[in-house]
Amino acid sequence: MFLIFLIILALIPICVGITLLVLFNKNKLSKVILLFLLLATLWQLDVAFLYSHELFKEETITFFFKLFRFGPIMVTPTLFYIGYIMVQETLSNDLQKKWRFLVNRTTVIISYVLAFIVYLIGWTSSGVKDLQLIQEGMNIFYFPIYGELHWVFQGNIVLFFASTALCFLVSLKVQNKSERSFLIYFIIFSTIGYLIGTLNMFSTTRLYPSSIAVLVFAVSLLILASRMHIKIVNNMNKKLNEQKKFLFQVIDLNPNYIYAQDKFGRYTLLNQSYAQLMGMDILAMIGKSDAELQINQNEKKQNLTLEIDKSNSQSKLFIREESLTAATGEKIWVQTAKVPINFNESSASLAVSTDITERKQYEDEIKFQANHDALTGLPNRRMFNEDLTDLLEKAKIEKSQSAIMFLDLDRFKYINDTLGHDWGDLLLVEVSRRMETLLKKQHRSAKIYRLGGDEFTVILPYYNSTDSEKFANELLELFKNGFIIADSEYFITPSIGISIYPNDGEDANTLIKHADTAMYYVKEKGKNNYQLFNSDMQSNFYRKMMIEKQLRTGLDNKEFELYYQPIIDLKTNEIIAMESLLRWNNPILGLVSPDEFISIAEETGMIIPIGKWVLNTALKQNIQWQNEGYIPLKTSVNVSVRQLLDSNFVADVKKVVEAVGINADLVVLEITESIAMYADSMIAKLNTLKDLGISLSMDDFGTGYSSLSYLNKYPLDSLKIDKSFVMGMNQDDENKAIVKTIIAIAQQLDLSVIAEGVEGQEEAHVLNSMGCDFAQGYYYSRPLPANEIKKKWLMTRD
Repeated sequence: MFLIFLIILALIPICVGITLLVLFNKNKLSKVILLFLLLATLWQLDVAFLYSHELFKEETITFFFKLFRFGPIMVTPTLFYIGYIMVQETLSNDLQKKWRFLVNRTTVIISYVLAFIVYLIGWTSSGVKDLQLIQEGMNIFYFPIYGELHWVFQGNIVLFFASTALCFLVSLKVQNKSERSFLIYFIIFSTIGYLIGTLNMFSTTRLYPSSIAVLVFAVSLLILASRMHIKIVNNMNKKLNEQKKFLFQVIDLNPNYIYAQDKFGRYTLLNQSYAQLMGMDILAMIGKSDAELQINQNEKKQNLTLEIDKSNSQSKLFIREESLTAATGEKIWVQTAKVPINFNESSASLAVSTDITERKQYEDEIKFQANHDALTGLPNRRMFNEDLTDLLEKAKIEKSQSAIMFLDLDRFKYINDTLGHDWGDLLLVEVSRRMETLLKKQHRSAKIYRLGGDEFTVILPYYNSTDSEKFANELLELFKNGFIIADSEYFITPSIGISIYPNDGEDANTLIKHADTAMYYVKEKGKNNYQLFNSDMQSNFYRKMMIEKQLRTGLDNKEFELYYQPIIDLKTNEIIAMESLLRWNNPILGLVSPDEFISIAEETGMIIPIGKWVLNTALKQNIQWQNEGYIPLKTSVNVSVRQLLDSNFVADVKKVVEAVGINADLVVLEITESIAMYADSMIAKLNTLKDLGISLSMDDFGTGYSSLSYLNKYPLDSLKIDKSFVMGMNQDDENKAIVKTIIAIAQQLDLSVIAEGVEGQEEAHVLNSMGCDFAQGYYYSRPLPANEIKKKWLMTRD
């Protein structure tokens, strides 16, 4: 029975060692202390077998006694090893260097080797001679009889106390207070325990001291470790409390709205910002739900708790934007992130709401700018497309009619060109306000949009053709009164095209195209009117729209070419000049007549870049022919009113003439009589061109608006009689009289006369007899490409 008690006693140190290993997270020091206690366990087992005479034979007892003596002998180097670990793990680098000469890996190995030699000696008769069975009172046990080398065991004891002294000195240098206290007391109690254990050398102690020593080792270490662990836990709790306090301060100072609720919706945490938002005190809200708070305050707070989908808010992470009304009544936007928190088989949620009111306002502003015209504030093309798509989807379901209206301001480009874009913008604003006022008063379901430039659209929900025509007439009436811009009155008219759903199309693109076609039809028929779309106008205007579309890429795709028609001196029948004529060959439309595309180019403004190309190409060709040795001839280039209205026209002409390097007296610009509409502003430009040395010719004279008073003011060099008079001259006496009169007027004004459209010898003879100077037409030559005109008409200087 006593043997069993001793064995149980032997297991106590190893259990304590395992406990320490867990407490100190298996660090190196705890592992070495575990080894120390394991050896203490072997020491106690060594003693326990000396009490097993009733169970085992003497030889068996002797074997296990010598085997387990490994424990008490190896305690000495293990304690030295603990000192080594203390130096490595707990001392600063400077102190490690000071102790390195004494406590290092080599000395540890030497101590283990010496102890192992002592252990081996214990197996010999010189170490332990025999075991003697002794009875002391009621105890019967074997007691070892040592041989002549008994002093080695005593030396091992001396080494143990040397190791404890070393460990004690090292522990005094440990900086951490808790660790230092633990190590000092560990060394003290280990020394006391070992001193007690050495009393086993006396048989009268009945081998009890080793058991007491083992208990001292185990219990003291357990107590010391527990105290140290408690200190560590207390320090950790103190730090956690400090961190918690700091965290609450941070949360409280955070401008975001932070709060936590348990699964029943009761507040467990909230910061000052959220409490102020709710208009309550933090302590009054803790532990209460929103419903309880509302009952307590006798008022209903809508959208105030930021509660969303309470059925699953405790189990899902979500981030969303929402609006709420604060206790002050202010409406704000927040972005709320809710995080589920699970602990102790219960759940809660932590929410953080960031005020994004300013960002939402900025987003709304950006959205407004994206969907509205910056100048007039009207909805733009993007919103028009969205609204029209929505309307058509609704109309399709309801099987109802709706209309869209395209409105374009007539001759608005001329206003921009003559008065400037600033005045044009002011006019657009006034037009927009007037139309908006009409819609607000009489057509509340309608909505107006500005697509860009002077183009507007109107969506008319549930309007049929009759309703749309009535509204169009109201719009036309709206423009009869002038618009006051900077104390001046300006008049402008609209051209309006209308398409009806579903009669004129069942999708947005078709309706838009047809309304646009109807508007172009109005412009062609004289402007200032409206037109409902019909299928007859589609084919004509489709080609016009295709011409406009293809015209925009014609220059880039190098689709234009210049032809030349010779101008002949009627007296000598020799070529004296040539007129450059533009030709357009489009891969989709084929050959397009100038009569078709020139007017469209003028309307769209494309005539400006095309005119620059014509002038540059014609003058370069002239210089090229001169460089090839041909006699210099004048080159005529047609110029439209749209070009002359361009503020940069004169400068562009001068730049081309200088860049090409041609003599200005070889350049002739042909203008039309329509410049009479802008006579005052045109005369100055024409004089500037004349000062450059450029010749000016009035083209198609007799068909336009010119009067003799203005004709006298123009700095012209020649008149060109329109071919409509020349071609019918021999069959129509009236035409012949007109031609004769024009020649007389030109001679009176000292202008040269050029007749166009000469197709026969008889016409050339009559023109010559009337005093006409020059002629051009099919009788002499059709317009020809540059290479053919060079072969047939140009002459070398030889």
